[in-house]
Amino acid sequence: MNINLVLYLVMAVCCSGALGKAYASQPLLSFSYDQAVTVCPWSVSAKEIPQFTEPQCHRAKLSEIDPQNQAVWVLIEFERVKLASIPRPVGLYLFAKSSSEVFLNGSKVGSSGFPAVDKTEQIGKMDSVFYLPDSLIKKSNQLVFGLSAQHSLISLGYPIHFVGIGQFGDPKQYIQSFSGLGLILVGAFLLGALYFISLSFGRYGNTSVRIFSALCLLAAMQLSAEISRGLVDYGYVWHDIRLLTVTALSFLFGTLLLVYSSLKVAEKHALHWVYIGTIVTPIVIIFAPGFDAKTTAGVFVPLLVSLVQLGYGWRRAKNNNLATWFVVQLLVAATVLFVASSFHEIIHFVIIAVLLVYLFIRQAKEFRAQQVQLSSDQAQISKLEFKLAQNKQLQSPSKLEVSIAGKTDYVVLTDIAFCKAAGDYVELHMKDTTQKLFTGSLKQLELTLPSIFVKTHRSYLTNLNEVVSLESDNNQSNLKLTNGASVPVSRRLVPSVRATLKASNKP
Repeated sequence: MNINLVLYLVMAVCCSGALGKAYASQPLLSFSYDQAVTVCPWSVSAKEIPQFTEPQCHRAKLSEIDPQNQAVWVLIEFERVKLASIPRPVGLYLFAKSSSEVFLNGSKVGSSGFPAVDKTEQIGKMDSVFYLPDSLIKKSNQLVFGLSAQHSLISLGYPIHFVGIGQFGDPKQYIQSFSGLGLILVGAFLLGALYFISLSFGRYGNTSVRIFSALCLLAAMQLSAEISRGLVDYGYVWHDIRLLTVTALSFLFGTLLLVYSSLKVAEKHALHWVYIGTIVTPIVIIFAPGFDAKTTAGVFVPLLVSLVQLGYGWRRAKNNNLATWFVVQLLVAATVLFVASSFHEIIHFVIIAVLLVYLFIRQAKEFRAQQVQLSSDQAQISKLEFKLAQNKQLQSPSKLEVSIAGKTDYVVLTDIAFCKAAGDYVELHMKDTTQKLFTGSLKQLELTLPSIFVKTHRSYLTNLNEVVSLESDNNQSNLKLTNGASVPVSRRLVPSVRATLKASNKP
């Protein structure tokens, strides 16, 4: 694969990272992670909004709020003037792993699920929007959240993803703006999986084809899980399941990628490299901070092991194909590091698509080379078989039983120039231009004759020893024989006849 093309592809991948981070271009009052808030434990008042002056309350940053396995009250203050550029009606967008109740200046404006101090909590949606009536908005405003996440399966470092005020609408406009491109890639991965699955059941089915079908299927499943947040409303528990699923699929994809390169490069030592990858990768995933880093590690660590493997194989074999493969994976690994902050989004799958396309092209070239070698081997075998049959006929010519004027006679096969089907009989045209009749079909005779006789037309069998040349005129091909006869060659059989003549050293 051309290195410049690879560079252009990687540059496109880097640029596409901006797509994954793009939000809607509408005016938006976004509360940053450094936003100062006041936090009170739910125990201050389970039924009423606290005053936020109680001794149990404290000041914190928005990023420090953690409703997982507990319940808290949160106060955020803002000025009306900051909403001046936002079109009406306005809404509060809360993307968080929690159930929630929202109050504006003491009035409840909505809830997602029902927060509680125990398992009686009703699970809320991961991404919610609450309408903020203009009549409740004052010069200085207080937003109060009641938050809890009592049904958590895993603990996230940042359970509050986004809090902001914008024009009231669908929450999905502010999350995963790349979902459309994601669906296109899912379709491409699924088509690739179906294509390689179909190949795996045919004559071209091998380990590499099966690995490619699994890689495409894993990529489609992982991307589907990733973009599901931008397509489906779900409770926060499913967000935990989604993160676990994405990480597991990333690990399986990376491991399978390592298996493929190990089988191609390490051969009999392949298992040793796979063991290294499958032991190191889970350790890195466990200790990686946050699921974005865990998802990245699932692919990146096996990619690094494969990179070391390719470098070692290249150093030993001095193979240019391995050098190209090494450079491509090095560029991919460098790109992953460069865009690590958004690698878990669409850029992850663009990189995967680029890498898979390269591997597909590489496998196709390898397969083509194998087919050329196989054709060459088959030609040599055909040539050898022809020579053996030719020598056998010269040393001990076989004879064929024929009927002549009601009498049985035997014809030496090497004296036959060609055979022509004639109804229920076959005309045997001899080298001396005489003719004899064989009682039976051409197909039956074809099974009897040695390999020096080749079918050149549905009605003709020709003795290759008698061929002088293959001539074509007005889209019609004919074989010229030593006795001056001309035998037609059907257009469909011209390539195979030409190949057979070449193998037998005929012009």
